[in-house]
Amino acid sequence: MASLYDRFVLPRLLKCACSAPPIMKQRAKVVPQAEGRVLELGIGMGLNLGLYDANKVESVTGVDPAPELRAIAEAAPRDPQLAVKVEDGTAEALPFEAGSFDCVVCTFTLCSVHTPTAALSEARRVLKPGGRFLYCEHGLAPDGGSNPSGSGWPEAVT
Repeated sequence: MASLYDRFVLPRLLKCACSAPPIMKQRAKVVPQAEGRVLELGIGMGLNLGLYDANKVESVTGVDPAPELRAIAEAAPRDPQLAVKVEDGTAEALPFEAGSFDCVVCTFTLCSVHTPTAALSEARRVLKPGGRFLYCEHGLAPDGGSNPSGSGWPEAVT
């Protein structure tokens, strides 16, 4: 059972930090690009749900290991035409078949997973050939020279 802090305080702190205007501005650059069947890694409180274009997105499946956050995501505002399913799971061990999704969205999540490389491998595995990995993060990896852009994270999978 989660502590009172985990159940009541932490979700409120996360919502305040993760919905700050500069963070939402970055989300708004990434999320509307999603199309088809979408998997969102670390759906958290569902802050991205209102940013999906229901005319381009067939469905959004979100995974998150925290039951408190999943409950908030279930109630998050969104286009009523957007089909959303929120499931228990971690980015490092996705409970989906290979090639299941047209797009994987990951916003401000890689900093909080236990093994980012495993999460990225899983994202690639569940993407259909030619699928897109859309992401944004708020910090650089410690090995900042690992890709041509110098951002420290692998290039987007397209």
